[in-house]
Amino acid sequence: MKEQTMTRRMFQVGFWGVLAVLMACHVAAAQEMKVGYVRLTDLFNNYERTKLSESTLEKKGKQKDTELQGRINELKKLRESLELLSDQAREAKAREVEQKQDELQRFRTNTLRDLKRDRDKEANAIFGDIQKAVEEFAKANGFSMILKEEQVLLYGTPTYDVTDAILKTLNGRYGGKNQ
Repeated sequence: MKEQTMTRRMFQVGFWGVLAVLMACHVAAAQEMKVGYVRLTDLFNNYERTKLSESTLEKKGKQKDTELQGRINELKKLRESLELLSDQAREAKAREVEQKQDELQRFRTNTLRDLKRDRDKEANAIFGDIQKAVEEFAKANGFSMILKEEQVLLYGTPTYDVTDAILKTLNGRYGGKNQ
């Protein structure tokens, strides 16, 4: 009985000793960990490259819209001219109208696809810039990790928000490239 109590006591002392060492290691490791977070939406929206890209894509969209309106007007004129033609001439012109209508639909579809592809390509490049800037900032400033506020972080003390510092770096780099 005494031997069993002694074994149990040694086990308890050993268990609590190991637990104390593990907790001490965990506390020491936690003290060395430096964590920050970014507001990714703010980085994306306030990055100068994003603003320029949106402006460029908007201009391209307006140009395509102007071209589309021209094609629509041309199609309307063709339809109006159908009414003035004889039955035989109307039939030939109707095929031309149908062909123009198909071309208009293809133009519209291709334009939307191309604009979406361009927007996606540019957004991916911008997110690549942001990812690289975050990684470089983390390494240069001793961060163990930088979290994304959206979808990951429920609360973060503003002290750990590094968004503005990274945005300043991003815009500084991009401004230097474009001047």
